[in-house]
Amino acid sequence: MPTIRVDPEVFEGLQKLAKPFVDSPSSVIRRLLEDQGVLAKRPEAAAQSAATEPLPTAGLTPQPVFEAYLLWVLQRQPGGHAHKRDATHEVVKRMMHDGHIGAADQELVSTGETKAENTISWARNALKDRGYLSRAARRGIWELTSEGAEAAKQVVLPKR
Repeated sequence: MPTIRVDPEVFEGLQKLAKPFVDSPSSVIRRLLEDQGVLAKRPEAAAQSAATEPLPTAGLTPQPVFEAYLLWVLQRQPGGHAHKRDATHEVVKRMMHDGHIGAADQELVSTGETKAENTISWARNALKDRGYLSRAARRGIWELTSEGAEAAKQVVLPKR
């Protein structure tokens, strides 16, 4: 599959037209080209299967995707909590299975962990700041608050 580069301004425009957790830049461009008559519209079944096929990840996976997976993983743990190591492992395993971890996410950072593992830690901080993860949990334990448990029930894992 060819790789294209777009200006940051064009990318921001594509993001405004994208359906969150559903569209890739390619699917947004395809939809625009179909609307202009440049490409033939796909039959609905073909378009649906294409939307759920894993796509190669050229760049880093956005942090909100990691946040959704972290909520989803913690919700499935007894008591809504897990050790950082176990939660991180489960998030990475599930995201790899769903096609959300690409080569860029597997690069190492200065701490020796992958960019994916590092982003999961940042996602945890963002969820904690929103009140979804407990600030009073024991060190190394990531625990859902009641608000976090409610938010986790609403999570629909993004498809690639």
